Amino acid sequence: MTMTPSRFVILFLLSALVWSGCSNVTFTQPMPLNRRDLPKFPSKWRGTWSDGKDMTITIGEYYFEGDDLEKVALGEDVLLRRFHGHLVLNQPEENGKWSVLLGRRWKDELKLWTFDGAEEAKVAVWSTILNDSSITEFTRDEELGVKAYTLAPQNNAAFRKLITEGGTTESYTLRRIEP
Repeated sequence: MTMTPSRFVILFLLSALVWSGCSNVTFTQPMPLNRRDLPKFPSKWRGTWSDGKDMTITIGEYYFEGDDLEKVALGEDVLLRRFHGHLVLNQPEENGKWSVLLGRRWKDELKLWTFDGAEEAKVAVWSTILNDSSITEFTRDEELGVKAYTLAPQNNAAFRKLITEGGTTESYTLRRIEP
């Protein structure tokens, strides 16, 4: 089986939530702030989703898994919350920060968004919304010059602006193939 660039992107993003230290953008706390964790995926999200080519993800009541991704269960290390029409998946990193992935379902279509520090336009949006004081930039890999960011929205209004004013990157669109 060959790994297409788009398939690699989604597996990388999901893997960033599963294996610590992979995300180049983290948050100081799980997002959104002070919201309850959902104990399971909503029933309308459950099923098998695919890009129609070679990428398939299955969402169960308490877990998700993919072709090249081991089963990941909701719990203390994987938090699921609702916010502004999205489900927000939070995974702790080794450094105590949190990786965040947003998903939004519309009928039988599922879109995923991330925070991508490789896009300078997105970093500029974060700087404007968070007034620079809530962003920490550091170099993760000196040789490659890979930058990493830690975002610290002071409240959910700031987090909402990050989502609604262009601070996220759409990473994938999947369609339901089995309920």
